[in-house]
Amino acid sequence: MSLDSRLVNLAAVGRKLVEASFVRGEGGSVSLRWEDQCYISPAGARLDRLSAADFIPLSLQRPQSWQLARASRDHGVHLTCYRARADAQITLLLHPPNCIALGCAGLSLGAISPEYYLAIGAQTPLLPYFAPASPALIDAIAEQIVNQGVLLLRNQGLLVTASGSEEALLRSQMVEEAARIVLLAHAAAGACSFLTAEQIGELAPMTGRPRWS
Repeated sequence: MSLDSRLVNLAAVGRKLVEASFVRGEGGSVSLRWEDQCYISPAGARLDRLSAADFIPLSLQRPQSWQLARASRDHGVHLTCYRARADAQITLLLHPPNCIALGCAGLSLGAISPEYYLAIGAQTPLLPYFAPASPALIDAIAEQIVNQGVLLLRNQGLLVTASGSEEALLRSQMVEEAARIVLLAHAAAGACSFLTAEQIGELAPMTGRPRWS
């Protein structure tokens, strides 16, 4: 698939994210890796109005100042994900309401079902609150994203890495739905049960570990 085709697909994902209320207004940012470049949504962009020509190319090693000035302020988060994970091809930084609510409650996500484990992993950690785009946030992400393809950001939202646009969208939808279920469980019973280590161990030999953890 060509770079232009991939950017068209990513722009389409941006529209779907807005339609799902995962981002509002000028919030959120999306990007893809292409060779030694990161193509990221521009500063102040609405994700439902992107075209392939709008994405800003950034060198993964030494972005130029003019590039950084035009790129989303979250560019440091995206670059960190690609530098930390050679298998990351897509990165989404989103603000889904249930994920934000979960973080505000100080709750992380475990695997609520076999499907969640296979697609996301056994755990989706909750990072402490750091100011958006701050060095402290980027450092915390760099430490965790190596082993976790999806992270909850307290009082901010959700960070997703994936191997393609559709996978990234699916993972975002799955985590937001899981966050909603956990909140409902806590509202109903004051707690939520996740798959145990033993139950997860039973899944691994049948299906293999998910590529993304």
